[in-house]
Amino acid sequence: MGIFKHENMLMDMSVSSKTKLYKNGQLLFVGDGYKAISIMLSNSKNQQPVREKFHNQLTMREKPKFSKTDELEKLRKEAYESISTDSNYKKSRKRN
Repeated sequence: MGIFKHENMLMDMSVSSKTKLYKNGQLLFVGDGYKAISIMLSNSKNQQPVREKFHNQLTMREKPKFSKTDELEKLRKEAYESISTDSNYKKSRKRN
């Protein structure tokens, strides 16, 4: 995607797997592009140019589909149970 400059920050997205964010010439962040965009937004005084440039990336993020804490707790328990059953399976395979 290239390099994007805004205020005293520079975002280097030339490598697709790692985005680098610099502030005042110092490396501030290396990693996920969405996280770098959100850091740039939180550190900029005028957010509008950043929002316009990365509008597609910001709107593509999917909101959580559950709204109640009961649903979240149910999903957490299901995930925990699936992990515990997977670990038992792996242990049984190692014994053989």
